[in-house]
Amino acid sequence: MKKSLLYLLSGLLVLAFTLPSCEKDPEIITKTVIETDTVFVAHHDTIFVQVTDTLTLTDIVQDTATTFIVLRHAETTGIGTNPNLSANGLARAEELRRILANVPLAAVFASNYNRTKQTAQPTADDKSLTVNIYDPLNQSPLVDDWLSTYRGKTVLVLGHSNTVPGLLNLFLESNVYPNLPDTEYDNIFIATVSEKGRAKVLHLKYGE
Repeated sequence: MKKSLLYLLSGLLVLAFTLPSCEKDPEIITKTVIETDTVFVAHHDTIFVQVTDTLTLTDIVQDTATTFIVLRHAETTGIGTNPNLSANGLARAEELRRILANVPLAAVFASNYNRTKQTAQPTADDKSLTVNIYDPLNQSPLVDDWLSTYRGKTVLVLGHSNTVPGLLNLFLESNVYPNLPDTEYDNIFIATVSEKGRAKVLHLKYGE
């Protein structure tokens, strides 16, 4: 079953990323909902995949554009104005490190909060990279810089429920993504960006 699942997943990813790049509007990949084990294909331009193997992500990453792996921080203790990750959050950060183990990263970025830095740190350590601090409230000029600096490479960006969608919308130059629910920590987005307005976004799930 796992082998057949990987074949199905590979076929879906090839379909998704061989379609022409969109300009403004989201692409419609399929109007049919398919459920096979942990693979869920939804209508509109989103594919939900439970990430259980590094094969999934290495198949997605492309070297012809800049690939951004964008996600919200993991679960927190909720204590204080700058909370640390909870035990569940630390476990999720470790899971992120695991699924990115075979994905070559050029840089890791996190907002200047404990929860984002702690989510990014295990992956950065595994890649011998520094967690770079960025301002999630001033992302537009950053996108231009990232697209210039990391052309053809892959970048990990940790943000928040209200800044991750904003970054994705900047890639698309279209207001496609609303704020993430405060209760959800398992969303991960793979954005393949040629330039602003020419991007594809794949929506996946990871962890428990």
